[in-house]
Amino acid sequence: MMRQFFKIIVLTVLACVLASCGQSTDAPTSPPQTEAENTPPVPPLFEPTGNLEDIQFSDYSIELAASVGLEMGETRLDSIDKIRLYFAPEPGANMVNMTSSTFERDDGSVLLFARNNIPDDAVFAEEIYAVFAGPGDAEKFNQKLAAYGLRLKCRRGENAMEWTTELCP
Repeated sequence: MMRQFFKIIVLTVLACVLASCGQSTDAPTSPPQTEAENTPPVPPLFEPTGNLEDIQFSDYSIELAASVGLEMGETRLDSIDKIRLYFAPEPGANMVNMTSSTFERDDGSVLLFARNNIPDDAVFAEEIYAVFAGPGDAEKFNQKLAAYGLRLKCRRGENAMEWTTELCP
């Protein structure tokens, strides 16, 4: 019994010592804030793009995408390989900068590939979208190609530097 009483006293003293460690009686003072520091930041004038809802699939052409060699029903992995090979057919000086965005959903995914400043006197940029159906996560590379299209930005012509589904002049 005396042993338990001694344990309780030791634990209580130890708890009090630990609780008082690191505590300071002086309250920290913060520098005075200016009005500019109290003013919340101004929100941007526009919302950034990059959402799946921002993609207008009707602004792309399946006919223009024929040269990519995509086939409906092929796997996501095969499609990605074809798109990458289309954008960069040769190693070295002809390589181009390609960007991509992936939008994963429970029942499939949408991939968007783009390249710009293409070393071509007619075409400035190209953008390809590919929609894949099937479960995601570990099975995402077995998803099947369900839709795709391509659009261009031309260097010259009536609508230069605007997205089009027409061949560039």
